[in-house]
This record gives sequence, C-alpha cells and structure tokens, in this order.
Amino acid sequence: MADTAHRPADIVWGAATAAYQIEGATTEDGRGESIWDRFCATPGAIRNGDTGEVACDHYHRYRDDVALMKRLGLQAYRFSIAWPRQGLAHCDLLAHLK
Repeated sequence: MADTAHRPADIVWGAATAAYQIEGATTEDGRGESIWDRFCATPGAIRNGDTGEVACDHYHRYRDDVALMKRLGLQAYRFSIAWPRQGLAHCDLLAHLK
C-alpha cells in the first residue's frame, strides 16, 4: 500500500510505462514492425541480443498488472501503446480499456 500520510492531498500517486519496454506481443493483433524492433534485430546493436518481443508481457498480463497497481494504492496509470499498434480497432488490449 502506498504511504499517503506524508504527501499533500492533491498529489496523485501513480505509475507510467513505455510501450516497448513493457508491452511485448510484437507480432500479435496486427501490430507492425517498429523502429525498435528493427534496431534490436540488428546483430550487435543490443547487448545479449535482447528484444521487446516479450518484454514484461503487459499485453497479456495487464489485468494482473492493473490489479497490482490497485493493491499498491496507485491512483493513476499513464501507459503508452506502440505506434505500430495504434489505430487497430481489433486490438485486444485496447478493446478492454474502452
């Protein structure tokens, strides 16, 4: 639980994410290739050859992630969606967030 005793009442306690580092599911629901996908696939560009293909798998685990944020007492969540996924009406994650 977030300690709210020592902060002004008008401050919102929350979390933020960056799409490539958290989303995963880089080939699902019509998502196209991003510049980060291409860069990470370049041999030697990234230590250990790590990619965002799975990342934190927030795309599939968002319900559990949001439940955890609620248990932590967070009041706000700013998330980002990969540019190649934006505008996809059939995207599972976006459909559930409406």
